[in-house]
This record gives sequence, structure tokens and C-alpha cells, in this order.
Amino acid sequence: MNVVVLTRNPRGIASRFLARRSVEVVGALLDEGTVADRRAHLRAKARKLRRIGPTALPVGLALRRAYAAAAGDVATLGELGVAVTRVPTLNGEAARDVLRRLGADVAVSLENTLIEEATFSLPEHGTINLHHGAVPEYRGGPPVFWELADGRERVGFTVHRIDHGIDTGPVLAEGDVPIVRRPTLRATLDATIPTLHEASLDALEQVLRALDRRGFEERPQPAGWPLRTTPTLGDYLRVRRELRTGPGR
Repeated sequence: MNVVVLTRNPRGIASRFLARRSVEVVGALLDEGTVADRRAHLRAKARKLRRIGPTALPVGLALRRAYAAAAGDVATLGELGVAVTRVPTLNGEAARDVLRRLGADVAVSLENTLIEEATFSLPEHGTINLHHGAVPEYRGGPPVFWELADGRERVGFTVHRIDHGIDTGPVLAEGDVPIVRRPTLRATLDATIPTLHEASLDALEQVLRALDRRGFEERPQPAGWPLRTTPTLGDYLRVRRELRTGPGR
């Protein structure tokens, strides 16, 4: 079975997955983030800012740095013995040409934005995504943060087939790990994210082995659940305060 990895992060969970070497991967595609329709992209950004406020930008940047640090020091894709092809976007013909050339039976999406049907449906067995968050309650992200905001003690993960929505496809595997609370958000992420990544990759590998033997066993998701997104400044400050002083204080 020819497995191809799709990612936009050259030093992230895709690298951690490849470093395990427990599933044979014939190639990886690295999305360089080229925007095909810049006006549509800017309109989408403007809608998001209107929805959650102008504080979304600094909050998003702070969280992005914290999650990158929590993921740990991993090798870049090109250092792991797997052929890496850079493409302007996963939603372009160049990416689809590579999938055809590699004879992809299944693609694995790790840390990507929305992938269009022309790409995700091309492999014989489609494309599966590793999402950090239980679905449908925690579609979107960021993981751990929203569970903390809701007073949860555990954070979930989901392996699912990609469809037209965001984290809405049929579920193939799922689980959760404890949130290791520390006095700061950064320390909490540092203590929780590595365990979350390892447990979710275990589940992903089990799904790929099952696919190789007998195919997917799927559970459809219910519709109508809202999508989580970048927190407001108020949410961000509240979670930080509750970690420092305790919930409700």
C-alpha cells in the first residue's frame, strides 16, 4: 500500500510520524502556502476578524509559538529518508500530479488547512486526517486550549476521513489523554502536547495497518456542531488566569 503524507509544516507532527518508520511511506508533499485567490483569502481573514475581534491576531501568534515549542525538537522532513516534493499548494494540479506519480493508495493529512475534493479524493482510499480534538465537539482548534476553557480534564484526538467540511468526515479511530495542568498555559502545553501527539500517531498507524488488511471501519459524524477557532482575548486571558489561580477564580 502506497502511503503519501501531506503537510504544510516541514518540522512538525509529520516529521514525528515519518521518524517512527513503522509505516512505509513512499513520499511526502510539502505545501508552500501559495494563495491561488488572494482576494478570497483576504475576505475570509476579514470575516474571521469581524467574528472574533481584532485581538485574534496577537492571540493567534502567541498560541502558534506556544504550540510549536510544545511539539518539541524534531527533524525536518528532508532529513528522514523520504522523498519530499514541495508544491505551491495541495489544492493545485502540481500536487495531484505527484500523487498520481507516486501511485498513492491513501494520503495522510497532517497539519493542513482545507484540502479540496480534487486532491483528497484522488488516492484510491481517499485521504485521512489526524485531528487533535474530539469530534464533533472540538472540530477546529486549538486543542487543549478549548478543553481547558470548558473545564475538561482530558483532550481527545480523532483519525477521520476527509470530506468537504472541516473535521467533519467519518471517524476511523479516536481516543484521549489527560491534560497535565501547570500554572501557565505554555507549561501546560509543554506537558500535554507530546503525549497527545504520540497517542494520536499510535491510532493513525493502527488505522493504516487495518486499511492494508481489510479496509476502514467508519463512524459517521453528526451535523450541526459549531467550529472552534482562534480564541478571543477574553477567552485567552481567562484560561491563563484559571491555570494560575484555579477554575472560577
